[in-house]
Amino acid sequence: MSDVLATDYQRTRPTISRGWQAGLIVGFASLIIFTLAGERLAMQGYIAAGVQSVWNQPGDNSNIGGQWVQWLLVAIFRLIPGTTAATLSVVTVISASFVQGFMTHDLVKRGWSPLQAVLAVGLTALHPVMLYMATNGAPMLLYGIVAGLVIIALDRFEAISDTQSLIVVGLVFVLLVISWPNAIYFLLPTLVLLPWAFRDVRSYSAATAVFVISIAPTFIVLSGLALAGTLFGIPMHDLLAIWSAPLHGAQLQIVQQSVWLRFYGGKPVLAFFLLTLACMGLMPRVLLIFVRLLSNRQERRRPVTGLAAFFLPPISGALATWFWHLGSIWTVIALSLMCGSAWAATVHFRNWERWLWVASIACGVSAAWLTPFLWFEPDQQLWRQTLLGW
Repeated sequence: MSDVLATDYQRTRPTISRGWQAGLIVGFASLIIFTLAGERLAMQGYIAAGVQSVWNQPGDNSNIGGQWVQWLLVAIFRLIPGTTAATLSVVTVISASFVQGFMTHDLVKRGWSPLQAVLAVGLTALHPVMLYMATNGAPMLLYGIVAGLVIIALDRFEAISDTQSLIVVGLVFVLLVISWPNAIYFLLPTLVLLPWAFRDVRSYSAATAVFVISIAPTFIVLSGLALAGTLFGIPMHDLLAIWSAPLHGAQLQIVQQSVWLRFYGGKPVLAFFLLTLACMGLMPRVLLIFVRLLSNRQERRRPVTGLAAFFLPPISGALATWFWHLGSIWTVIALSLMCGSAWAATVHFRNWERWLWVASIACGVSAAWLTPFLWFEPDQQLWRQTLLGW
């Protein structure tokens, strides 16, 4: 009887999938790397200029440069005794580590071997743009995460093309708008791609419906923000004046320190050309999008997500430069990193393509640390000198 019970009711230990195992390893390793880098920066007294500006002026809307989410975090952290501007880096370190772990899990779930996924995501942690996002406490990491969510939502819409997927796209647009002052420059090109991604568009009315459903939540949220500003004594025209100012009303010294705006502000065509070259040279992984477009029939049947991941970062950067709203190319490179990673999470790579992806990441990491084009902004120069001493 006991043998029967043991056979019928034998318990097995719960197991963790290979994806989560690899994700935990990479996430924890990334946490160690980011924490050590952040600790060194904090010990040397480094604080990003934009972060320090918002921390020093928590109640002055003219000095936050449109960083509403960061301003809210600062307001919360300042309520905790003993916190400083460096405390914000703790948020970015933990968030970046979580993204690294989740990305590893998703790649393994997509058919990558744990070794391939660990190499791909682990090398990404060593990229200077990823290290910078993870350690400086600025909202650049948030922009990249939300931009990646736009790519994932766009892929779902391109694959299914139902109302539910379109609503998901609209909700991600809302998150993008409330978290990033330059969201409009990313949103408008995405809206242009939406009808192309919608397989059932047969008329202008169908295209109009796509636009209405996708942007209606954004208009509702913006209307609510405008009403809230009025109730708190900030008229809508004052909000628009702050937003339209160079770098969205950032301090004059921060605007003047921008080498990028000094040479390319108001020149969108030249900016787009240079930003596209920068994305290809410093993030060569995105070139695999065109490799798959040439070699994979399924990718050619659904090209919108891949093209969006490649072109949206430089297009949005060029538009922002046109209106003097982009202070550094690092934001565009960060968007390219996150959009490319999000696209990779939606694709079933062949084995040789996975190894090519890993090799391209290694090349991008080397190029990013060595090229002078990425290091002409004073803040990034100070960050590298503080972290590495050169």
